Amino acid sequence: MNNKLKFYIKLAMEQIYDSLKALLNQDMIAKAAKVVEENDSNVSTASNSIIAGLLGVMLKNGVTPQLREIFEEAGNQNILADVKNICNEKITKDQQRVGDNFLQHLLGDKAANFTNPIAEKAGITKVATNRLVAILAPVVAGYFGNKMTKENWSLHQILNRIGEQKSSFMGNIPNGIIDSFGLSSVLNKDYTTRKVDNTPEEPRKKSNWWMWLLLLLLLLLFFFLWRSCRDHDKEPREYYESETVTVVDTVPDNNYVENTDNRDLKEITLPDGTKINVYDGGVEEKMLDYLKSDDYKNASADDLKKKWFDLDDVRFEFGSTSNLLSGSQRQLDNIIAILKNYPDSKIKLGGYADKVGSDEVNMKISADRAKTVESLLENGGLKNQIVKTEGYGDEYAEHNASESNSARSEDRSVALRFVK
Repeated sequence: MNNKLKFYIKLAMEQIYDSLKALLNQDMIAKAAKVVEENDSNVSTASNSIIAGLLGVMLKNGVTPQLREIFEEAGNQNILADVKNICNEKITKDQQRVGDNFLQHLLGDKAANFTNPIAEKAGITKVATNRLVAILAPVVAGYFGNKMTKENWSLHQILNRIGEQKSSFMGNIPNGIIDSFGLSSVLNKDYTTRKVDNTPEEPRKKSNWWMWLLLLLLLLLFFFLWRSCRDHDKEPREYYESETVTVVDTVPDNNYVENTDNRDLKEITLPDGTKINVYDGGVEEKMLDYLKSDDYKNASADDLKKKWFDLDDVRFEFGSTSNLLSGSQRQLDNIIAILKNYPDSKIKLGGYADKVGSDEVNMKISADRAKTVESLLENGGLKNQIVKTEGYGDEYAEHNASESNSARSEDRSVALRFVK
């Protein structure tokens, strides 16, 4: 059995909610109960609801670069090796930072909307619930961090698996959390991953399969000869890539429409007097507002990891890592103009692909797309401000491979964030 098959068999068998609950055995629950000064039974009930609630909100938020980075850090710290101390509230600063980042990313300013329904359901105080959430957050992040860093699960695979098993934990999420975080949509969403049938195969009768294979090859040969004769007068379509030929990650279809936006453009003036046209409330305006804010000036390196700006008008043609859709250059010119006004700012670029094609091909394509944007920005004078580029493949793609090329074009993108 090859490694890939073993992986999918393990993926199919893994029961995530049960595995997380198993981490908190009776000894762990007793330690946590002593810390928060509540009885074991109520703490166990609250813990089950906290884990279920975190899984539900993860599904609602979907795949994000921030969540991926949080899990990677948690996995690199090997937080699960220190579960006993964490349940005793003997937590390191690094572990606490991972837990805080995880909760901030999932709950934002709705922390009370998360903890209050759990406190009411479990019959413990809100203070105890808040402490219990803080204890469990790094544990949950550490569990998924190990899945990513040690078992090579992708974030997309993690969320799909959670979605498939949602019936095992949704009943433990209080209604108050479902209402506050809009989790009712999660209940109705269809989550699918590739299935693996591990049932032993019955012996098959011998057949003259090679004759059918030969016949199929002859039919294919006839088809291509016929197609060649029919289309001999048509000009072949070519992709012009920078230096190397790129393997396509999408296929054309009749539903393709270039990325457009019906919002009105407005003119804004940059600090140096340069005027640019941007969409009202678009990414350029948001990025400029952020650069002017105290949030940016006072941000730590970890804070900046949470703030990505999706270049929503920079889109690539199907099968290309260098050919951009119309409208892309306007936004790139705006980004160049904005960053030139903040010469001390540094950025990281992330490239993305849609779900058509293999993981390896999509990873290369996404990295090449980030490099393409890097080259265009450098040509505009930002060479010293780009610190790093990275390809994320199709891990954050939101559209299925079966959807139209128009929809999938949204997944063939580049985003940036600031770095210290």
